[in-house]
Parts: sequence; C-alpha cells; structure tokens
Amino acid sequence: MLVALAACPGSRTAGTPSCPQDRTVVIGSQDDVKRHAACESLSSLTVRTGAPVDLTPMSTLVTISGDLDVGPTVGIEELKLSELREVGGTVRIASNTSLLGLFLPRLEKAGRIEIESNASLTTIVLRRLTTVAGAFVVAQNSLLEVMDITELASVGKDLVVADNPSLTLIEGGKLEVVQEVRIEGNKKLPPDAADGLRVKTPPP
Repeated sequence: MLVALAACPGSRTAGTPSCPQDRTVVIGSQDDVKRHAACESLSSLTVRTGAPVDLTPMSTLVTISGDLDVGPTVGIEELKLSELREVGGTVRIASNTSLLGLFLPRLEKAGRIEIESNASLTTIVLRRLTTVAGAFVVAQNSLLEVMDITELASVGKDLVVADNPSLTLIEGGKLEVVQEVRIEGNKKLPPDAADGLRVKTPPP
C-alpha cells in the first residue's frame, strides 16, 4: 500500500515550488535557491550568506512586490536575475564583498534603488529600467567602472551617483523627470559623461 501511494502522482509534494506571498524568502545557500527556482513572483527576497550562491536558476522570477535585499554576502561574484521586471519596494544591494557584476537586464520599475559599499563591484547593468518611484542612489562602490541605465526616464526623488572613484562611464541619456541630481566625488568620470542625467524636471 505504501509503495502504491508513493507511486501515485497526486501524492508528490517534494517538487512543488515554495513561493510564499506573505513573508520574505531568505536565501542563504544553494539549496534555498533550488527550493524557490520555479517561482514567478515573491513578496520579498533577501540574500545574506557567507557561501558562494548562484541566483541564476531563479530565471522565472518576474515580480517582487516588496523588497529585493542583497547583502551582506561573501562569495557571490555575479548577481543575475534575468527575467525580473518589477520590484515594488526597494532594490538594496549593499556590502557584498565579492560581487563583481550586478545584472538585472529586464528590470523596468522599482520603488527605490540603493547600490552602496560593494567593495569589488565593477559593473551595473539595468538597461531596461525606466522608472524609479523614489530615490536612486549609487554610492561608495570603490571599483565601479560602468553603469548601464540606458532607458532611465523617471526618478521620483533624488538621483545620486557619489563617491565611486573608479567610475568612468554612465550609459544613459533619456532622463526626463527627477527631483534633484547629484553626481559628485567620481574622480575618473569625465565632466560631460553624465550630461544626459542632469535634467531637473520635478515629478508631478
């Protein structure tokens, strides 16, 4: 009888994805990634770990209604969520010691963005991002060289790119609405490199 039940497709629950909509999903290991790899939406996602973790298997994740919070971590060299399109809360990427690249290539909307104090981060790719409802802050990433925010059109509060001493290129130029722009303390950034981000039209 037990064998028969085990063979019954209706009794299999191990393969059912755990995609809670009422609490934060916390990733601390590769097993946690596997457990949520089939999720298309989550309420909030937090990644904090001292181990190497690859988030690439979470390739079906499209929306996060709350926050995406990554850090502090050690051992994650690339953060990529290839299909993520919207984060209703804050995208917070902070204090990730080994992180070299941040790739959210399909992200279009976020409530707020904070990318701060990532010691090894060299590349930020948010090439489809059009709208940030609140502030957008990129600060104190000592090795950051390139930011791709090509489609960014609207920032509801301040846009701050500050104290990134290795930054040499900001790919952007479609910004139409922003409360205030502060681009400062980026020693290697040419004076005209961020001209397209200096539009100062207050949001309605």
